[in-house]
Amino acid sequence: MDNERLRRLLDGDIDAGQLANDGVLASIADRVYGIKVDPAIRPTKPRDALAIAEANSTTPEPAASLLVEVIPGGPSVAPASPMLTGPMPGDLAPLPPVVKPVEVASRGNGGLLLGLLGLALVLVNMYWGLGNLINACSGHVSCTSSMKLNWLEVYRTSEHIAWGPTGAWGIPDIVAAGASGLLLLLGLRRR
Repeated sequence: MDNERLRRLLDGDIDAGQLANDGVLASIADRVYGIKVDPAIRPTKPRDALAIAEANSTTPEPAASLLVEVIPGGPSVAPASPMLTGPMPGDLAPLPPVVKPVEVASRGNGGLLLGLLGLALVLVNMYWGLGNLINACSGHVSCTSSMKLNWLEVYRTSEHIAWGPTGAWGIPDIVAAGASGLLLLLGLRRR
């Protein structure tokens, strides 16, 4: 690059043709002055862009024509939008009134009933023992003292490991009581 051409660019004495022919000078002009150089388009400086915009604004165009592409030899008026050709909002038939469905009276009773039943079952098993109701306690020695059903061993009721002493709280008992209590509270809340 020639130092003389760079000095002329910085002084503003270089023409658009010379900028379009030299890529390095075009890049510098873009970075320093914000001039976009394209060989097919005459470059403009930012200070000149306002004058060009004011000159173009003297011929106002309708706002709708900005979105319409003009094709030579085509119709001069754009066709109406398909959205505007339908019936107008005042022409539509009125909507029927909204009918509220009848509420079911037992809404929330399922959780309430399940929670109440579960909590009663846990407490009966804890303090009285389900071994008094289930007659599967025949094959082990601790049949008379261990009447509480252990919830994790519910499928082994004929073995001694499924039964424990009444009144002793275990983790499965606490979890079952908590889940039943939560169902009971949710059932009460929905009422």
